[in-house]
Amino acid sequence: MIEENMLISIGVLKRTHYKDLPPFVFVKRDGLFVPFRSENISELMGEEGFVLRSDIQDEDDGLMTWQDLTGYTIEDDEVGRVGVIDDIDESTINTLATLDDGRLVPLHEDFILDIDEDAHVLRVHFPFAL
Repeated sequence: MIEENMLISIGVLKRTHYKDLPPFVFVKRDGLFVPFRSENISELMGEEGFVLRSDIQDEDDGLMTWQDLTGYTIEDDEVGRVGVIDDIDESTINTLATLDDGRLVPLHEDFILDIDEDAHVLRVHFPFAL
């Protein structure tokens, strides 16, 4: 079964061009990720599409996505521990992390000081107090 952490969102499907897509695009239906052949993408217009991470990035390339930060602890350089990331919302222009206590914090590359992959810690400098 395909799990959400195996996929990367490619956004809302708006065009029928599929030449740069992997063979399958997934959409969420009734809580499950259902595969569709990329050449049938016209059926999926207006839905959020996902592709397998393994189709677009090598395991060893070292690239991370926002979704990879789920489970990481956020530590601000001024206030210390902020919380643990439970979920990442990329559905709007501003990427938001939902913390274990329900708070939402913005994520942006400019805020990140360091990512410790071994300790699962995201060190940041937020330009404002949370």
